[in-house]
Amino acid sequence: MRNARHPELNATIEAEIIPRLVMAHAPALERMPAIIAATEQEAADFAELVLGADDDRAVACIQAHRDHGETLERIYLELLVPTANHLRHLWADDERDFADVTLALWRLQQLLRHFSPAFCAELAAVPTGLRGLLTTAPGDRREMGHMMFGLVLAGEFFRRDGWDTWIEPDTADRGFLHALRTQWFNVVEFFANSDKKLDDLASNIRMARRESSNQDIGVLVCGPAFTERPELVLLVGGDGVVSDPSREASQARHVVSLLTERR
Repeated sequence: MRNARHPELNATIEAEIIPRLVMAHAPALERMPAIIAATEQEAADFAELVLGADDDRAVACIQAHRDHGETLERIYLELLVPTANHLRHLWADDERDFADVTLALWRLQQLLRHFSPAFCAELAAVPTGLRGLLTTAPGDRREMGHMMFGLVLAGEFFRRDGWDTWIEPDTADRGFLHALRTQWFNVVEFFANSDKKLDDLASNIRMARRESSNQDIGVLVCGPAFTERPELVLLVGGDGVVSDPSREASQARHVVSLLTERR
C-alpha cells in the first residue's frame, strides 16, 4: 500500500529503488549452471607456471587444453580465474612477495591478450555499437594486479560479444574523468576486491553518473566483494551485479535496455 503521508518517499522508491532491484536481480532468473572450477592443485600448478619467467610454458599449457577440445571460455573461467584467486591468496598469506605475485598476475593478463583473437573467434558476434568503461573500486592499491586481471578478462568477454571497451584503472586519475566527459559509454563497471570502502565506491558511482556525457549511464559492479553479497549493489547505488563473466555483456545489455525504457 502506498504511504500517502510521504509522497516524496513513495516517488523515490518508485523511481530509484524498485528499478534498481529489478535490474540487480532480473538477470539471475536466467542464470546458467555453475561452471566447475579447477582443483586447488591445478590452480596452484598453473600459478607456478606464471610465477616463473618462461611464458612459453604457460601458453603451451593453454594450447594443450585447446588441442583436447576445451574452449578458451572454459579455460579462462575454470583455470585462469582460480589461478588469479590463488595468486591473491599467496600474497595475502605471505607465501610469495608482492612483486612476484604482481608479475604473475601481469602474465595472466598477457595470456588473455595473446589468445584474444582466438577467443573472439569462438563467438562470431556482430558489433553492437555499445561501449563500456571498466575501472576499479576504491581499495588496497596493492591488489591492483588482481583487479586489473579482472578488468582485462571482463574486456575480453565484452569484446567477444560485440562491445567496444575502455579500461581506466584509477577513478582518481584525470584520465577517468576525461573519458567519462568526452566519450559516450553505455555502462561503467567497477571491480571491487573488498567491501571495506563501500562508501567511497558509492561516492565514485555518484560521480560517474554526474560527470558522464551519458546521463542514463548504467552502473555494474563485480568482483569478490559482491560475489557472496550481491545485495550490496543497492547500498552503493549500482544497477546490477556481474556474477558470471561469461554473461557479463548480456547483463550489461539488460541494464541498458531497462534504462532506455525508463527514459
